[in-house]
Amino acid sequence: MNSPNLQNVATFLKVVEVGGFAAAARELAVTQSTVSRRVADLEGHLSCKLLERTTRRLLLTDSGARYYETVKALMSGLAEADDNLKDRSTEAEGPLRITMPLGLGRSLILPGLASFAKLHPKVRFDIDLSDRYVDILQEGYDFAVRFAEPRTSGLDAKVVRPVGGAICATPSFLRSHPIERAKDLEIDRCLVQRTYAPIVTWSVFEDGTARTLQITPRMILSEIYSIYEMTLADMGAAILPDFLIEDDLKSGRLLRLEGITLQPRPIVLVWPSHKASLRKIVALRNFLEELLT
Repeated sequence: MNSPNLQNVATFLKVVEVGGFAAAARELAVTQSTVSRRVADLEGHLSCKLLERTTRRLLLTDSGARYYETVKALMSGLAEADDNLKDRSTEAEGPLRITMPLGLGRSLILPGLASFAKLHPKVRFDIDLSDRYVDILQEGYDFAVRFAEPRTSGLDAKVVRPVGGAICATPSFLRSHPIERAKDLEIDRCLVQRTYAPIVTWSVFEDGTARTLQITPRMILSEIYSIYEMTLADMGAAILPDFLIEDDLKSGRLLRLEGITLQPRPIVLVWPSHKASLRKIVALRNFLEELLT
């Protein structure tokens, strides 16, 4: 069987990614009829239908969905092979997709990353700032900053340093909702963060003894700045990182809970193993190690 035309495969991927033939034509700077012809040629080559077209929607068939996932990974691999071969200059260059937690990114990384961008003008950035867990390999990211080491294969990691945090609340909240021991946190006292699911199991130390708390939240929020703002608004106690609350603790706007502490979490740099030698990855890794140490 002859190999498929790679241009047709790339066009099919683009149609799926942007959700239509017209949008794909604009992205590829070709006519819509050219996009339709390329997809039809690919379907003819494979002897199966990949897309179902309706008046309102474009749907992948079962065969199309399986083919899409397979060729997406293959085409990504081809692009990375090109990058590796081209990566012979002494200068970092090319696209760099980075994902990092919202609070850590805004507070500690983005100001420094502006300096990195000026040092490496040929690098183009696509930065995801969110508290959701990102599958680096599946979603095609080049680099991540996280609070935990990876548990999946195919990734390299470097622990930079620990970052502390505290369970804290406003003085007025603590006056109306006294928290004298760790168990008091479990019922209707806390603001909880959701990533994929609410983080309702808290591991704490009470007077040096490890405790596991099952939290019934007062409020669930999807990102750290919302939790921070609601804590300041007297809505509850919350786990907040030191880099967000340092000034508030000094001013007395927030108070740490007496005798209830947390284990510091590591800041971890993560990148795909097969991209470890790319100059843009090496340059960013070295820069962030120095910035965050």
